[in-house]
Amino acid sequence: MDINEYKKLMTDLFVSNETVKDKYDLVDDKTFDEQFSVVSLENILFSNVATSMYIMQELFEQFKKDIMLSINEQIPGTANWYACKAMLFQYGKDLAPEKDYYDNTGLTGEQVAAMRIVKYAAAVESKDKSILYIKIATGDASGNRYPLLSTQLTAFKRYINDIQYAGVRIQVVNENPDDMRLNIDIYYDPLVLNELGERLDGLSNTPIQDSIREHLRNLPFNGTYSNQGLVDVLQSIDGIHIAEIKYSGFRHGAYSQFTEINAREVAYAGYYRITDDNLTLNFIPDE
Repeated sequence: MDINEYKKLMTDLFVSNETVKDKYDLVDDKTFDEQFSVVSLENILFSNVATSMYIMQELFEQFKKDIMLSINEQIPGTANWYACKAMLFQYGKDLAPEKDYYDNTGLTGEQVAAMRIVKYAAAVESKDKSILYIKIATGDASGNRYPLLSTQLTAFKRYINDIQYAGVRIQVVNENPDDMRLNIDIYYDPLVLNELGERLDGLSNTPIQDSIREHLRNLPFNGTYSNQGLVDVLQSIDGIHIAEIKYSGFRHGAYSQFTEINAREVAYAGYYRITDDNLTLNFIPDE
């Protein structure tokens, strides 16, 4: 239920109560909204209660999801378990003897956090269930993602080899981000932007480019990119009336050719980047 539904449930009961109808001199065939002002104390109270009920509903829903995720991560051998274990890898430290975890006795929380260089991880089974791909990346405080260095990757693979279950074929994916190519028609408000997409008030010379890169950076690791999602982001920018993607494509690794994206795509590396050479914006005044 949303806020309006919670509020209607309460207000319908309120205006149908005989005592309330007598006290307020209410009319039977009129709704609450038809008989109470939006600034009335009653409307404000019901709105506040409905909002509180909705917030509690969302909090409990998220709590349930968090509990289920935690349960799944604790089941040894599952894809989620491998992803969780990847995040717990500590560079420069050996596992406890005959165990799949570390003995961090004597280490501070800051020291342990510094050793945990894998900041992003996802475990994905191949379509025929024959291989488990563990995608990983490190990152910085700004949310930028990078592959592990060669020596770090070697240590990580040894760690995975030590904790993996017999018979599980694992392939670690530690790659540079997939390249993206975009060609977009931007219908802009000439009162806000100029023909180069720069803000007339001088606040930013690259608001569209910045928003595209921020959108890609904010995608969940190994999350799904969608053309529609990018359009929604662009059309929320002040000064843009319509954004139409003429072409979107991706490539990864040593591939030189781009593959067109049909509505949505998940990056092989788990994350995307786009360079200025691969970003074409066609600015069209919406007059």
